[in-house]
Amino acid sequence: MAHGAQHVYTVGHEGREVFWNAPYELILFAFTAVALAIFAYGLFRRWQLWKALGKPEDRMDNTGERVKSLIVNGLFQVKTFRDVYPGVMHALIFFGFFVLIWGAAIDATQFHIGLPFFHGPFYLWFSLIMEIFGLAVLLGIVIAMYRRYIEKPDRLGYRGTPDNRADDAIVLVGIGAIIVTGFIIEALRLHVNVNVDGFTWGAWSFVGYGLSKTLTGVGYDTARILHKWMWWIHTFIALGLIAYIPWSRLLHIITSAANQYMISLKPKGYLEPIADFENAESFGVGQLEDFTWKQIFDSDACTRCGRCQDGCPAYLTGKPLSPKKVIQDLKTYWLERAPVVLAAKKAAAEGEDPVIPEPEKMMVGEVIDLHELWACTNCMYCMEHCPVCIEHIPKIIGMRQYKVLMEADFAPELQLTYRNMENNSNPWGIGAHLRQDWAAGVGVKTLAEDSDVEYLFYVGCSGSFDDRGKKVAIALAKILKEAGVRFGVLGAEEGCCGDSAMRGGNEYLYQIMAQTNIEVMNGYGVKKIITMCPHGYNAIKKDYPHFGGNFEVYHHTEILADLIAQGKIRLKQSVQGTFTYHDSCFLGRYNDIYDQPRNALKAVPGLNLVEMSSNHAKSFCCGAGGARMWMEEDIGERINDVRADQAIAANASTIAVGCPFCLTMMADGIKDRGKEETMEALDIAEIIWDAMGLEEATASAEEAPKEAAAE
Repeated sequence: MAHGAQHVYTVGHEGREVFWNAPYELILFAFTAVALAIFAYGLFRRWQLWKALGKPEDRMDNTGERVKSLIVNGLFQVKTFRDVYPGVMHALIFFGFFVLIWGAAIDATQFHIGLPFFHGPFYLWFSLIMEIFGLAVLLGIVIAMYRRYIEKPDRLGYRGTPDNRADDAIVLVGIGAIIVTGFIIEALRLHVNVNVDGFTWGAWSFVGYGLSKTLTGVGYDTARILHKWMWWIHTFIALGLIAYIPWSRLLHIITSAANQYMISLKPKGYLEPIADFENAESFGVGQLEDFTWKQIFDSDACTRCGRCQDGCPAYLTGKPLSPKKVIQDLKTYWLERAPVVLAAKKAAAEGEDPVIPEPEKMMVGEVIDLHELWACTNCMYCMEHCPVCIEHIPKIIGMRQYKVLMEADFAPELQLTYRNMENNSNPWGIGAHLRQDWAAGVGVKTLAEDSDVEYLFYVGCSGSFDDRGKKVAIALAKILKEAGVRFGVLGAEEGCCGDSAMRGGNEYLYQIMAQTNIEVMNGYGVKKIITMCPHGYNAIKKDYPHFGGNFEVYHHTEILADLIAQGKIRLKQSVQGTFTYHDSCFLGRYNDIYDQPRNALKAVPGLNLVEMSSNHAKSFCCGAGGARMWMEEDIGERINDVRADQAIAANASTIAVGCPFCLTMMADGIKDRGKEETMEALDIAEIIWDAMGLEEATASAEEAPKEAAAE
């Protein structure tokens, strides 16, 4: 083979000719230009669809934070790695291609202008790195194909039906083919050149070198011909895949990165309030045009990975809702609707009447089924775990607002709940004048009696009216008094926080209640607030500022953990049993309060704390959020029963909670599973009060579950 070598290789100048055996760079550049033109045209077409529909929204502010999000979620794939198996699979492909693209850029630079360091040790290590990452991509593709076509996890489909499309196969096979043909090209090149004229370092390209050892029977001329053919096949596959990007799922290379850059910088779980009720012509989202352009763009960033669906409590208990399906259905609807709108706009630009036909299907009710719409508990698992930062819940709330405010179409149970809120500012409809009755004998003053306090204890509707919730309020008030915390309550002046109304779509009612509360709180000069309900905590902390309610808000588990750490609470009495803590969605995923409740429990003498299978950011919802507390579950299994099963599987005797909704749902779940005699649900405040050993607990281990069940 020596007579055919192109160059004399000398020790210390290890390298290679970029276009060895394929000196057709002008033809290559022509085909590359065609591929890039197709890519650019496809991207332009998509750009037109992106801007065809939707209201304005600024997602270009605060560049530093957005770049940080892009680096964390896009470059380092932090959210993707939360699920190790698919995370590693995606990382092999992503990081492998990332490195290979940079390698190709170095190759191109070497060819055009030359790189003085592209030889010797640098070249050898460069070759080795390219081999490793090329192999990584190939391994990732094999794993991806195995998962999609053999394992078939439910998250990649819907209710056991795989969602495999031709596009998925084309992309996986195309990427795999690029890597395989690249290795074959390398093997053929090494077969011709290794051990010729001092070229002895082929083993650094260990994959190609290993393959070249299988070509011992292939002659020099044949190898060169095969190399040339394979080089062009490899090139056309690569260029074809580039041209295919805007028309395929590979578009997520662009859309996902853009979505990670345009992440919401508002507080987690933020909902944009409806402005100017008096002059607005419509409320909520009844058609695509009512979404913002970014909300529509979300659907094009979705990769159908199914992480949202994988932990959705509604989906996992047999409800019609799948967050992935909602986004994909909106995408399909948008791709049908946008060209029609574009055509009308084009006609208008040409002087014709811009007639936009009415949509063939109603978005709310047909594209998105009402059972899907109302099954959402607002648990935010979908948004917390979406690797490309899609915002599912604001879309669902927007569509609920349309049904409630424009069509008065919602569940009968909610009609009663809203009427009770309107009349008595609480979901039960109990007379507002009875709000302070829970505190009889506890010695808690209202701000009207004494406003010289550090904290307002916002008791909330459950603590004020629900018999089980009252016991938690009493326990917490006693703890605060014993610890010397200066606090007061609003009593009859306190109103419902409005969370259930807001998340149930009745934004008008919510705003009235919020503004009323804010007026009272500001009237007393309130600065700091303690809540015992995560829903009230989240609403007052994040949503009240829209209407002038700017307060420091603390959940009672934060206060308890802090008082214990400061030594202001002494836990003298041992509390025996195995406890498991249930993370409230509005405390955990919405506000990242995971450690404080656990720290408070760990401080209790004798208490054995264990974790359920779903905990912290992956905790399973109790089923009461998003106004579901006031609605019946008539499809599938009850969410709280599934959560109770997880506590039973953890061999817990007590489910500790920090939320009155969760307390009710867990107590009901225990009852439904027939475990009342061996399990109970208690609020952390009750557990701490017991451990203080100052008097008999307000809810004994024997009575609490029975009373909760009776309610």
